[in-house]
Amino acid sequence: MMVGPVGSVSAVESLRSVVRVRPAEARRPEINRSVESQSFSDALKSKVTPSDELVSADQDVKAHEHAHMSVLGPYAAGAINYTYITLPDGSKYAVGGSIKVDLTPVPGDPEATIRKARAIINASYAVSSPSPADMRVAAQAYQMEMQAQRELEQAKKEESKATQEV
Repeated sequence: MMVGPVGSVSAVESLRSVVRVRPAEARRPEINRSVESQSFSDALKSKVTPSDELVSADQDVKAHEHAHMSVLGPYAAGAINYTYITLPDGSKYAVGGSIKVDLTPVPGDPEATIRKARAIINASYAVSSPSPADMRVAAQAYQMEMQAQRELEQAKKEESKATQEV
């Protein structure tokens, strides 16, 4: 009997100890193989354990998203969404995550928009290894900041011009 890969789990040795197929059993009719396959599946579910790599990835993903959320504060447009992998025993491990971000300018308040954009940029880079998605959000926030900066400068010019005319 050949055992294929079991995703990101370890314990191939323990699988060998769970199911041993003797040559006589390998020649059984198909009906017996399906029963044997079912018992193998049950045995697999009881013996599969997550690898250190999977547990570490889960911890890293959650720490990464929590770092963003802690700096993002009120500019998060929702909770953290995780993508999980589920092992045969039903345990789940995060392998990805995301947070929706409010990237809309504050209406009529370029200074508040600049503060918001800077907070979003800081949240994007609050992790040790920003993802491409993190950098895209930072770039969008930077564009929002630059637009608000232009609006602020325009408002100051108009205010200065109005003051000179009086």
